[in-house]
Amino acid sequence: MLKVTPFSATALATLTAAPLNLAAALENEVERLWQVEQRRRGKALFNGRIVSAVEVTSELIMGRAVDYRHWVAQRARPELFGELKIRPVGVAGLLRCPDGIVFGLRADSMTQDAGRWELCPSGSLNALMARADGVVEHRAQILAELREEIGIAADSVSEVRPFCLVDDLQSHVIDIGIALITPLHGPEILRIHRVAETNEYDELRVVPAAHMSQFLQDNRADIVAVSDALLHRALAYAPA
Repeated sequence: MLKVTPFSATALATLTAAPLNLAAALENEVERLWQVEQRRRGKALFNGRIVSAVEVTSELIMGRAVDYRHWVAQRARPELFGELKIRPVGVAGLLRCPDGIVFGLRADSMTQDAGRWELCPSGSLNALMARADGVVEHRAQILAELREEIGIAADSVSEVRPFCLVDDLQSHVIDIGIALITPLHGPEILRIHRVAETNEYDELRVVPAAHMSQFLQDNRADIVAVSDALLHRALAYAPA
């Protein structure tokens, strides 16, 4: 179940100084589950630092930096949420261009939502990108994801505006919905994506407003839930 709430365009995401302090037995279980996941995927996983929300309002996300492996453990055993309380914070973009809204077909190699359409770009907040004052720049994060996943540089974006939060009450993931506007036209966006040869999306599609209802109807079972929630929120509050 998804809960969509407002998030101010001037809101901040910050890190607290309080680390995740776990009992030795729980840390051992986290490590065991991490090793299981590595064997399942058949490759070494990168244990980065993600942002886990502690307190959330429309003006502020206060979080702590946690190891990615803690999130992997909680995802493998959801009942561990009672002890770990990991609430990963991500960014989910809604990219508009003069020709419509950009969707990406997630590559078959992706471990989550492979072969499904989503608004792009998206990704997790990187706790290692926090400033000295603890602020994690979610606008900078979405622009980095845009470059990495599609190939579009930040100087080709005219507006970056956070507008909502999408809270997955089952997985505990919180996404900051961010509207992006580019003056680039659809054919140029598709060309940039082809040249960039990124691995995130097998295909991009620019859907004009006049065709949006038909696109959603034709692909209803294959739209990522967070993207569906973001789109309906954005369209509901779009200026006439």
